[in-house]
Amino acid sequence: MNAEGKVDGISPQAAERLLSYSWPGNVRELQNCIERAVTLARYDQIIVDDLPEKVRSYRRSHVLVASDDPSELVPMEEVERRYILRVMEAVAGNKTLAARILGFDRKTLYRKLERYGGDGLAP
Repeated sequence: MNAEGKVDGISPQAAERLLSYSWPGNVRELQNCIERAVTLARYDQIIVDDLPEKVRSYRRSHVLVASDDPSELVPMEEVERRYILRVMEAVAGNKTLAARILGFDRKTLYRKLERYGGDGLAP
């Protein structure tokens, strides 16, 4: 237990979660997350349980392109949807950059995002 109320580090598991989260709110969101974790910390290190739920439960999306198991394979439209959403996540929602990476014009990207639902950012 942290008797002094002092935090002097972050556990490897908590650091991994912080590094894998996409931080759509950028620096301000990260700052708020760390301040909250320090305030809630029960030990001398920030642990996963001290992080906000959305950071604790965040999982990067993966695009499975090839598999030896036919039950894991999906239609091409689903591969495209997953890849577009993954690119959008990687560029933090920057549609101009995403369109350039994907080789689409922006209108095509907007149309595909509308068809797949949402603004292209993973929840």
